[in-house]
Amino acid sequence: MTNYKVTLKADLKRGSFYWVATVKADSEEEAEVAAENLFMAEMENTHEWNFSDSNIEIA
Repeated sequence: MTNYKVTLKADLKRGSFYWVATVKADSEEEAEVAAENLFMAEMENTHEWNFSDSNIEIA
């Protein structure tokens, strides 16, 4: 198994959401599925989320 750093992006009605996770997998396809599964597990605990970084620009 190889370590993969996976970045997933979801375009939502009011913005975009990026999820970055490091997973162990046998292929890039398996790494994407593993990252999606980790994200779904985190969705169960949204009350524990804290944003730790931001980038603010004038649009």
